[in-house]
Amino acid sequence: MATVRFLSDWSHSSSSDIRPGESLRLEYDLARSCQCRAERYGQKAWSLVAHLRFHPGNHERAGDISSGALEVDVPPGTERIELWFHNSDHTGCSAWDSRYGENYWLDVKTPS
Repeated sequence: MATVRFLSDWSHSSSSDIRPGESLRLEYDLARSCQCRAERYGQKAWSLVAHLRFHPGNHERAGDISSGALEVDVPPGTERIELWFHNSDHTGCSAWDSRYGENYWLDVKTPS
């Protein structure tokens, strides 16, 4: 399983090749985007969602990454993964981590 880490210095790195048909672990340093972190009644009242689009095919998947990690299965036939993050809270705060709208792109190692 490949792991891609999104670090607080706004860089990202991969532990190994991402392969179609295998699992991918995303790790997100919560210090990277901390604008929308409201609490309500002493409890967390915010979310951080990772959005993925698998190319070709444009299959989409979204999952909560507010714990700092998310595992997804890479569909067979995937060649690239488009990725962005959305942080929001109950006050209406909304912040995007999307490379200024260009999104992050991860290459997938296709079988030869």
